[in-house]
Amino acid sequence: MSLNRGWFESMGSVVAIGALSLLYAIGHRQGAHPIAFILYAMLASSLGMVTLAGLGPNAAAIARHPLSWVVGGSIILIEVFYYVTLMYVPPAQGSLIVRIGVPIAMLAGWLFFRRKPPALACAGAVVIVAAIAFVILLTPPAARWPMSIAGVLAATLLVVRGFASEFHPWNRAAKTVREKLSLTGIVVLITSVIGLAGVAVLAAAISAGVLPPLSFVPNASAMLDVPTILLGSLAGGAVLTVMAYLSFSSVVKIGTQNITGMLAFTPLSSWAFQELGVALGLIDVARPEPSLLAAMTVIVVAVLLIFWSGRRARRAG
Repeated sequence: MSLNRGWFESMGSVVAIGALSLLYAIGHRQGAHPIAFILYAMLASSLGMVTLAGLGPNAAAIARHPLSWVVGGSIILIEVFYYVTLMYVPPAQGSLIVRIGVPIAMLAGWLFFRRKPPALACAGAVVIVAAIAFVILLTPPAARWPMSIAGVLAATLLVVRGFASEFHPWNRAAKTVREKLSLTGIVVLITSVIGLAGVAVLAAAISAGVLPPLSFVPNASAMLDVPTILLGSLAGGAVLTVMAYLSFSSVVKIGTQNITGMLAFTPLSSWAFQELGVALGLIDVARPEPSLLAAMTVIVVAVLLIFWSGRRARRAG
């Protein structure tokens, strides 16, 4: 029973990622600054997580641990760069670019931790890289490189977050959903508060003429924009909190490897929410071309191949 529930929760996590993609596209349409939107969403989400799970007896030690800053900073920057990716391409295409994180994770595991992937997994990784290169070539020239850089950065930070979480002593000790939710809430709360303070200092320095205007730093008007605050903190915070809960709950029930396999369907979820957003008039983007859908199919199958070959290798070992 718990196994079935875990699979359903992992599916729910994938659905939440699709909803988040649509929300980012809506934020972009409304002109919400990426840093402002994400910091408000992350602050609200972290408060939601610690409200649900509590701070626990080790909150101060968790907040002081160096890997907490790596994990928290990575979580925030993943969303920032994914938000930026969707400034250039629709959610379905942006989600495909982030799948480059799968071969990056395999390469990093082999180079730094001597985790040699199975031959079939390597073949799947090569297919993913080729398919993503094809997707990049389909992108209009003006958006091609900004989209690619932002998407690859988001994917790389996903890998950084994964390895940092794996070696974080408090995360390794967290066995229940409540413990994992509490730990993540603490690290995101600390880093988002520091991020907001840093943005405020930079914005003040720009206003005073100490620094030149910087496009990646939201000014006071962007930070105080009411639609940005409401959309980021209420909608963004709620979706991120639900996504975190479903992800942790499914990890506890069916394991990290299984939910990683389920994440192969993220592009399909993003595409479904993209179509919903267009139908409701929330966003205005073109429907994916057949060539992009073909690349999506190839990438989803390749990720599933990597997942299956990994399970097969573990059983054989």
